[in-house]
Amino acid sequence: MEFMACVDEVELLTAFWDVAKHYETIVTFNGRGFDVPFIYLRSALLNVPITRKDWLGYRFQTEPHCDLAEQLTFYGVSGRRGRRGGSTSTSTARRSASNRPRARGDGHGYECAGGVGRYREIAEYCLRDVKATVLLYHIWKERLAGIK
Repeated sequence: MEFMACVDEVELLTAFWDVAKHYETIVTFNGRGFDVPFIYLRSALLNVPITRKDWLGYRFQTEPHCDLAEQLTFYGVSGRRGRRGGSTSTSTARRSASNRPRARGDGHGYECAGGVGRYREIAEYCLRDVKATVLLYHIWKERLAGIK
């Protein structure tokens, strides 16, 4: 697998928003709690035009943004962290969906922060997360969507 050459953040965000405008719905896992606000803020600070300003909208909508962490915890009713701060059913489901055991350095995106120069490893981590999110979305859509 080939990886694109590194580009600066403005180029990356500009390309992201150019692609984003072509999709009706995005699916994330905790995107409402981190990814979307982060991308919005970085874009605003770097003066990058934002083509989709509707991804944080009404929390209980699943379009144009379906946050699976919200859906699979039933909007926080079951919680995202266990009683002792450990793994929950949502993180267990996500790991199961990606066919990977819980291992140190393999659990959270923030663990990639020290990955300077480890581009392939970070890209592979992200790809596993995308695949797990797609699988969980299909499970949610087929079996759980509509539960209020």
